[in-house]
Amino acid sequence: MIELKKIGIVKSTRKEIRDDNWDSEKSYIEIDSDQFDSTSLEGVSDFSHVEVIFYMDKVKVEKIITKSRYPRNNKDWPKVGIFAQRTKNRPNKIGVCICRVLKVEGCKLFLEGLDAIDETPVLDIKPWVKEFSPRGIQKQPLWISELMKNYWRTSE
Repeated sequence: MIELKKIGIVKSTRKEIRDDNWDSEKSYIEIDSDQFDSTSLEGVSDFSHVEVIFYMDKVKVEKIITKSRYPRNNKDWPKVGIFAQRTKNRPNKIGVCICRVLKVEGCKLFLEGLDAIDETPVLDIKPWVKEFSPRGIQKQPLWISELMKNYWRTSE
């Protein structure tokens, strides 16, 4: 058994689960003031990006995938296992996203490109550090590039 305690909550203009156009959303993380004060965010604005780990609590248990499937149910893409996808319907419902830091105001961290909906519990925030970027040559299949084509796009 692993127990985690949320450190904050997402406040976002996106209220419902849906894919794509995440850069259209305005969001911030409000740190839990019972556990932390504004000093917990000191220095965060010195970084261009943070990595946010969150719990996708709105995903229904019956939607969780443990095997292979077609990403987004698109049969034009290959059937791949759950661990070769970034779907929200994951066994532990954990989301991870690298976001642009816009500003810090007290216990609020304002971000661009956070792909979590309003009221999502936040488990951790870490500064994005270039030394943790992938080392060596990166590769990925063409289908994931096609899937991600509109993911960050704005809806305008």
